Amino acid sequence: MLDQHQDAERSGHEGGGTPLYRRPMPGGGYVQVELDASTPDVTPEGGSAALRGRVVMERRADPGRRHGHRAPVVAELAGDDRDVLMADLFQLARDNAALARSLLQLPTGPERAD
Repeated sequence: MLDQHQDAERSGHEGGGTPLYRRPMPGGGYVQVELDASTPDVTPEGGSAALRGRVVMERRADPGRRHGHRAPVVAELAGDDRDVLMADLFQLARDNAALARSLLQLPTGPERAD
């Protein structure tokens, strides 16, 4: 069972996950899928999910402009089945329209920390 997290961590990428997939975006930048199996997560059902994955999207085409700025986490999922977790994350990472919708849902303005 997957549990989608939509909390403050979505607004800025802290790093720490193992990159499993990365592709360039048409207008520059990249999208990346990461897996973090180091810290168990507690699911709403009270169980624990041993895996956490995320989709990170860097919109800046110029690597020099990326320095000092965290790429936004557009989705973060937790689960106990690596195959299911990765399939869901890869599906999002390959869908430009879904990525654009996810970016539009991220906070903007002073409350965003990047």
